[in-house]
Amino acid sequence: MEFIIQIFKLHPNLISALVQGGVYMGSAILFFNALWLIFQAYRHVRLITEKNLFQMAGEASDLEDPLMVIAVKTFNAAHHEHSHTPYPVSFLVDATHQLVENLYHTRYINKITMITNLLPPMGFIGTIFGMIMIFLAKGDPNSDLNTTGLGVALFTTLITLTCFVILEAFKKSLINLASSRIERALILQPPPSKEAKEVAEDAPNQG
Repeated sequence: MEFIIQIFKLHPNLISALVQGGVYMGSAILFFNALWLIFQAYRHVRLITEKNLFQMAGEASDLEDPLMVIAVKTFNAAHHEHSHTPYPVSFLVDATHQLVENLYHTRYINKITMITNLLPPMGFIGTIFGMIMIFLAKGDPNSDLNTTGLGVALFTTLITLTCFVILEAFKKSLINLASSRIERALILQPPPSKEAKEVAEDAPNQG
C-alpha cells in the first residue's frame, strides 16, 4: 500500500494521464459502439410509403425488413391464422404492436441501454482515483496531487455523463419513433374480410 501511495506522490501527472486515458478510451469505445447501434436502429425504423409497404408485405418475412414492414407481415400472418376465430381485429393490432415493439427493444434498445449504463461507473472510477490523490495531498494544499486529482475527478465524470446524456436522448427518440412507426403501419392495414367480421360479431351471441 505504501508503495502505491509513493507512486501517486512521485508521479501524479503520470497517474492522472493513465487514469484519464483509460477512462476516455473506454468511454469512446462504448460511445461509438452505441452510436453504431443507434444508426442501425434509425435505419430500421425508416418511413415506408403505403405503396411500398404493401408491396413488401407480400414477400417472405425477414428480420432485416424495416420495422413497419415487419409489423404489417406479422399482423397479416396473425389475421390470416385467426380469420375464423372470434378474436377482434383490435386485439390482433394491440398484440402485433406489442410483439414488434418487444422485438425492436431486444434487438436495439436493450443493447444501447446496457452500454449507456456502463458510462457513469467509468466516470466514477476516474472520480475515485482523483479523490484518492486529493486525500493524499491533504497535508499540502499546494501539492500537484491536489490540483491533478481534482482535474481527474471532474473531467472524467463530465465526459462520461455527457456521453450518457447524449445516448439517452437518442434512445428516447428511438423508442418514440419506433412506436409511432408501428402504429402508422398498423393503421394502414386493410379492413378485415367480411367473413372475419361476421365471425367476430357472432361470437358474443354464441356465448
